[in-house]
Amino acid sequence: MSTHSTPIRRRDFLKAGGAAGLAAAVPAQLAGLRSATGQDTQGLIGDGRRRRILLRGGVVLSLDPRVGDFEKADVLIDQTKIAAIGPNLSAANAEVIECTGAIVMPGFITTHHHQYETLQRSLIPDGLLAGGWPQESYGSAVQNIWTAGRIVDPSNPANVVWDLGRVPYDPEDLYISELVACLSEISEGVTMGTDTSQASHTPEHTDAMIQGLIDSGRRMVYDYSPGINRSAEGFPYEFPGATRDTTKGIGRIAKKYFSSPDQLVTLGCGAGPTEAFPGAGYTGWQLGREFGALINNHNVGGPNVVISAAADSRNRADWSDVTFIHCTRWQDDARAQISYNSAGYPNSGKSRAWEIWRDRGAHVSIAVLIEMQMRHGMPPLQDALDHGILPSLSPDVDTNMTTDPFSLMRGAFCLQRALANDLAFPISNPGNLPVPQLLTSRQVIEMATIAGAAANRVLDKVGTLAPGKEADIVVLDARNINTCPVNNVPGTVVTMMNPRHVRDVLIAGKVVYFKGKLVGWNVERLLQRIEQARDRVLGRINGRAKVGAIPAGNNSFSNPYRPNLLGSCCYKGQNSTAPEYVLRP
Repeated sequence: MSTHSTPIRRRDFLKAGGAAGLAAAVPAQLAGLRSATGQDTQGLIGDGRRRRILLRGGVVLSLDPRVGDFEKADVLIDQTKIAAIGPNLSAANAEVIECTGAIVMPGFITTHHHQYETLQRSLIPDGLLAGGWPQESYGSAVQNIWTAGRIVDPSNPANVVWDLGRVPYDPEDLYISELVACLSEISEGVTMGTDTSQASHTPEHTDAMIQGLIDSGRRMVYDYSPGINRSAEGFPYEFPGATRDTTKGIGRIAKKYFSSPDQLVTLGCGAGPTEAFPGAGYTGWQLGREFGALINNHNVGGPNVVISAAADSRNRADWSDVTFIHCTRWQDDARAQISYNSAGYPNSGKSRAWEIWRDRGAHVSIAVLIEMQMRHGMPPLQDALDHGILPSLSPDVDTNMTTDPFSLMRGAFCLQRALANDLAFPISNPGNLPVPQLLTSRQVIEMATIAGAAANRVLDKVGTLAPGKEADIVVLDARNINTCPVNNVPGTVVTMMNPRHVRDVLIAGKVVYFKGKLVGWNVERLLQRIEQARDRVLGRINGRAKVGAIPAGNNSFSNPYRPNLLGSCCYKGQNSTAPEYVLRP
């Protein structure tokens, strides 16, 4: 595998008329497709001078109790920060963005996303988390074929069935995946995310991912995570690094990219609370903390990991810098239903792991749609609420589900209420459990803003609107045939809206999405390049292998391998015991 692929630079995707001058790259009618023009932006961006912007006359949902919310008010932005919020602000020399009929609120923040998988969008929409090839699953298709380039016999992992001899992605493929993922989420109103891209196969792969995040202009945490170790085959592998070492791993990238906590892209660490590597003498958490990283780990059905981590004094007692993703199946005993005060049926809802999580100040990220869809376990919304934790929300993987924050909010809102409401009916509640409080629309918005900011250690900067905070703001079009008339603002956001209602987005005071269009990007060029990257990766998968060949999948096309485009990706073979549905309309 050559890690010296053709470099991709941000200027390759800048709109025509800038330094890149890409007007001839695509037909004129496509060059501006969903890309804001200079006329659109009214001179709001681009000249680098001192910039004051007034968002005038919108419904302001600040989410900050000290500031309050307003039926009609203005938000004044001075350079990168919010200068003032209130009705009828006087703002000399400010560029005015009229927000009458719009909702002005903090940008959405998510806390877990495998952005390198963006070029695998909807690869396994009917698939589950686990399952060995020839069954198409996240593990077998996304991780084994597309990420590792290797399939082993599920019953005998020492038996390699197919090995490409390299990973299918080159650094340039990771770069475009990261860039498109960020710009896509900007268009959905997500001003900050956390990228857990398990693709640090070589230092060049890692650098390409980080550069994609930086070039996007979005606020991000790069959660440094492992890749596929092919060092035995001559490819340099540096994860996780070592303490007091800035030449490799997390120490190298901390020195090269993450010199200031005030920059848009900051550092996270995916190493866990056990030994950083065999014989290290310190934990992965210790390693990450040495280099100023927050901790962001997966945990699916692993309460004992929490209990063991708490018993290891090297992990400290203060876990306010730690976020675990999923946190499913942490209960002490088997149960089918849960209420509050540890009430459960048929056994108690008590959980030692959740008590530790609460007491140590740690954060929870729930990928509600993915957990329901992919068999991680029931999203633990009620567990988190019962332990006084406001969870943040995560899109997790594009291979299975949208990143749309409105879908994430609705998913959390409806699931918690469905499970709680079902307890109101005796026929559905054999344990006579009490009905817990129902989530409100505003609480779900706070999951998608405040909780995300707290988990990403930026609540002092973003997550609410207040003077002195960074201006990460989304303007939502509420005077719309889908939402008008507005009778409740939080309810309109959570129960009525979708990404097409995102009108404007600002990050650190910079207009990055305006009137429904990305600012400064040639979108058609981006789409072309990510399609080309997908085709390159698929071409390598079907290239000459070091060992064997990819066996036919249960649902995929074979010789050459290709995902099933028009039928189900994963249905055949997924459940061999239950009868198939025989359905009538």
